[in-house]
Amino acid sequence: MKTVSRRCRQALVLLMVALTLTSCREWRGIANVPLPGGPGSGPGAYTVYVQVPDTLALNGNSRVLVADVFVGAVDQIELKNWVATLKLRLNKDVHLPRNATAKIGQTSLLGSQHIELAAPPDPVGELKDGDTIGLNNSSSYPTIERTLAGLALLLQRGGLSDLDTITTEFDAVMGGRAEQIRAFLDKLDTFITSLNDQRDDITHAIDSGNRLLSYFGAHNDTIDKVLTDFPPLFKYFNAQQSIFINAVEALGQMGRATNEQIAPARGDLHQVLDAMTCPARELRKASPYFPELLQVMITAPYHVDGAFKAVRGDFINTSLIVDLTYASIDNAILTGTGFSGMLRALEQSFGHDPEKMIPDVRYTPNPASAPGGPYVERADRNC
Repeated sequence: MKTVSRRCRQALVLLMVALTLTSCREWRGIANVPLPGGPGSGPGAYTVYVQVPDTLALNGNSRVLVADVFVGAVDQIELKNWVATLKLRLNKDVHLPRNATAKIGQTSLLGSQHIELAAPPDPVGELKDGDTIGLNNSSSYPTIERTLAGLALLLQRGGLSDLDTITTEFDAVMGGRAEQIRAFLDKLDTFITSLNDQRDDITHAIDSGNRLLSYFGAHNDTIDKVLTDFPPLFKYFNAQQSIFINAVEALGQMGRATNEQIAPARGDLHQVLDAMTCPARELRKASPYFPELLQVMITAPYHVDGAFKAVRGDFINTSLIVDLTYASIDNAILTGTGFSGMLRALEQSFGHDPEKMIPDVRYTPNPASAPGGPYVERADRNC
């Protein structure tokens, strides 16, 4: 009877050990046991997932802060699609935009960490139950370990030991040269001011260079062909350099001979060229009218466009319009005489309307002095 009782106790102990071991499969320490009644555990609490590049020392049940207020807790840390993902439980009164940011920070110097949620400057939508904050909106604050490591690197390999040497040499360079340094700074200020005044020109030059390079880029094949074909040409020039040297020497001899011939007549040549200044200037003024003048001068009395229409074999077809009105004859013949205006008055006596007659040249403004003129550019009389 005692043996059976002992075996029953042993079986019961083994059963309890097995149940204990199987129930502890998810056991990760007392820190991961959620506290009843804490933030994120009440009715209406919702779940949010946060993807982070590194969980650092964050663990389950860590705090979730919004504006330094404890509003939730980390419920679980798991790996999803090879990305560390935090499962957060938030109070129902926490309202954040859908593009909220998440940062892992250090709560104390002892290493306790928390995750901080915040709204970005341009909030969009609202964060709801089951939403995920992606990697592009998550980061972490520098930890104590990283700060101390960076400080150690600066102290050991940052060159602080050479600071005394640098300051000593700088003092040696600057000592006794205050006036020279001040003059240099004044010149530097002038240079920078001039450079700033020409920034538009510099920008234009850069744009022009960019357009030039773009043009070269669009003609890479042509440039490559030129660079390929030029070496044989240079090789030929190098082989014929004696010919070029003789040509240059002959050109120099011709220049000396020309100078010997022109030198005695230099004064007369200068006078002739000086006298041609005025005709050349007036010729330049008339240059816009030369094309139209040549179109009539070559095929006078016909315009060049009508000459080929007028000539038909050995015949010339032409038409002549002659204005023999009294007003026209008066303008052409009697103007400037004592009879000026008589034929015009006779034509008006026949009942012709003066407004429809050719204008009277006696009362027509001078084109050179008309209001709004001159309509005719006169030659320089001082030439």
